[in-house]
This record gives sequence, C-alpha cells and structure tokens, in this order.
Amino acid sequence: MSNPKVTLPFPREPKYGRAEKDAVLKLLDAGHLSEINRGPATNALEAAFARLAGTRHALSFNSGTASLHAALHAVGANPEAGVAVSPMTWISAITAVYQAGSYPVFCDIEPDSPNITAPAVAQIAVQCSAVLATHTWGIPARMDRLTKATDLPIVEDCSHAHGAVYQGRAVGSWGAAGCFSLQESKSVSGGEGGVLTTSDREIYERALTLGHHPARLAAELTLPELKPLADTGAAYKYRMPALSAVIARQQLRTLPDRMLAAEQNLSTLRKALEEYDAPITWPEIGELSVRGWYGTPLTINVRVPDPKTLHEKCRAAGVPLRAQYEDWTQTPLLQRPDLAARYWPHLADSPYQPPTRDELPNYYKALRQMIVLKVPQIPAADYMEQVAEALATVLMRTVLTA
Repeated sequence: MSNPKVTLPFPREPKYGRAEKDAVLKLLDAGHLSEINRGPATNALEAAFARLAGTRHALSFNSGTASLHAALHAVGANPEAGVAVSPMTWISAITAVYQAGSYPVFCDIEPDSPNITAPAVAQIAVQCSAVLATHTWGIPARMDRLTKATDLPIVEDCSHAHGAVYQGRAVGSWGAAGCFSLQESKSVSGGEGGVLTTSDREIYERALTLGHHPARLAAELTLPELKPLADTGAAYKYRMPALSAVIARQQLRTLPDRMLAAEQNLSTLRKALEEYDAPITWPEIGELSVRGWYGTPLTINVRVPDPKTLHEKCRAAGVPLRAQYEDWTQTPLLQRPDLAARYWPHLADSPYQPPTRDELPNYYKALRQMIVLKVPQIPAADYMEQVAEALATVLMRTVLTA
C-alpha cells in the first residue's frame, strides 16, 4: 500500500427529499403549524413510533432531551436517589437527570461494547431511583442483563438507535420508557424533536403532564391523581411543532431501506478490513439483534499510543470519522456541584459526588482505543472499499509501527 486516500465523496442523498417537501407544503396550505391537542400530524407520528417500538403509547416532544426529562420524571427520578447513567453519551442525557430533579451516578461501560454494564448498575442500584441506558452509536444495550440486574425503572435512550432490535425485541420497548431524538443528524429527523415510547399508561400520562397543552391533558388524563393537573400541567411547553412531525413521519418510511443499505456497506467494509488483517474488533450484537445507524464504533485491538494523532491521520486520509464525545465527567459542570446548582438548586443539598477516572476504566480505555465511523445509508461498495484500504494503511503506519 503506497499512500491510499479516500477520493470518492461521501455517498448521500438529500436529507429531506420530495416526500418531506410535499408533506411540508401540504401542512402550510392547511394553515395549521401548531397542534395543541393530538392533531393529525402528531397523531400520525406517534402512532408510527408506537408501531416501530412495539409499544402501546408514543408521545411527541420538541426534542429528545425533553423526552428524557419527561420519562425520568414519569418513572420517579428524585433528589434523594440518583440515576445510573453511562459516561459515553451526549451531555443532554446527563443534564436531563438534573432537569428531572435528580443527579447522575456514573457506571462504567462494558469491555466489548460502548454501553453501560449490568454489574456496574447492580453495584450502585441502592443509590438510585432509575437507570438511563443509552444505546450508544446505535449498538443495542444488553437489556436482558440490565433488567435482571435491577428492579429499578429503566429509561432507554434510543437517540442513536432508530429501528434497532435487541434479541428480537425493538429498542424502546424493553424499559419502562424509551426516548428517541429527531435532531437533524439522526437517522430519522424532523429537524428537531423527540418521541417517548411506553406500554405503561401511568408513565404515559405522567410524561404528558410535564410539557403538553391543557387541551390535550383534559382529553387524555384518566388517572385520578393526575386529573387535578388537567388545567395546567407543569407547562414546560415541550410540544413538537407539526412541521417536525410531518417531516419525521416521511423519514420513518424510508428508514428500513436506508438501514439495509448501511448494513450492506458495513459488511463490505468488514470483509475488506479482514483481508487487510487490520487490528480491529467489531461490536457483536447477536443474530436476533439489529443495530441503529448513528455511528459505527470500532475498537483497535493493539494499544493506541496517541489517539489524537490517529484521528488526525484518519481524517487526512479521508476516513469518515464521527467525532467522539467529550469526556463530560471531567468538565466543570460535572466536577463542581456549585456550578450545576446555579441551574438546578436541588443539587446544593444533593448526595451527588463528582466521578473519578478510577471508577470508569473501561470507558477510558474505549476513549483511547475506539474510533467511530460514519457509514452511508445508500449502496456504496466502491466507497467502502476505499475506506477500508485507507484505514488499514493508517493503522499499519500509526499503530502497528509505534
């Protein structure tokens, strides 16, 4: 191998196609962009997400973060006990715990997966009121192990995992609630937005009270203890705009075809990298499982001495890397409770303890050893073969010769 680079452009179709544009124009012509009740746009999207997740209920929000806040509120997160969370997630999945009136208790990830590990959850369960399990980069968390490890309610963060399945069962249906983001970078986008899925009517109604309009509360609340909230709710105003709902509904229609194309592209990449004998370990999800397509984490199975240099050389060679998350655990917001208490005053008297590096060995190893690829969602065999050659060359010259 001389000095191969990826010369083909990243294969993509327009994020929003003819179907999305037609749906928006139809909505504009109707003259109703806001639905205070369960109007036709939100009704169609919620029904589609309930089918996707295999749950009785789905509830739309204006962001994935809002859906996490509502889910954690609904399952009973509270100031006296924390919420078990993974460090390998977007910051909003951590701050949603604060918003729900609780505090994060960080658990390490699995040694062979970017997801939270069941033994770590079991170890700290006595300190917690709930678990927030992220299906990181679209790799389904091992929900069977998590549900056996604790009786605490589990909220699934499915923001990376639209359409994913674990052991024959859709993500978003394993826990007490699932939460999906519709932000623009996600496989199903409304520009912005979020959806909560659950089969528990009480959780659905409790989540409804947090940020939906009194008109919808009056129409849907049935539980006696929640009916007094029908006139007001908590009034966070978390409703999804109808424009986001109709766009995301069209995106859901094309999701299966895009997932199939991404799976074929990954298969091409894997076969080529194996032929190059690249030192890479692939996340294994099992025969009855299907992954989502936000990013593809690959673990370098020889020690990476300088992750920053490796990432720079990959990008210089045109390898389509997705940026890993910052180490939020060591940021001032997470290390200084006095700063966080400016936004969430309950933390001033909270048992929250800033996490230390020693508590999260698998997480810090993953930060050093993991790269995350973007995989196209249209057929792109030639492109993937170029990526494989470029990546294998970078690894040979950067890691194997270090």
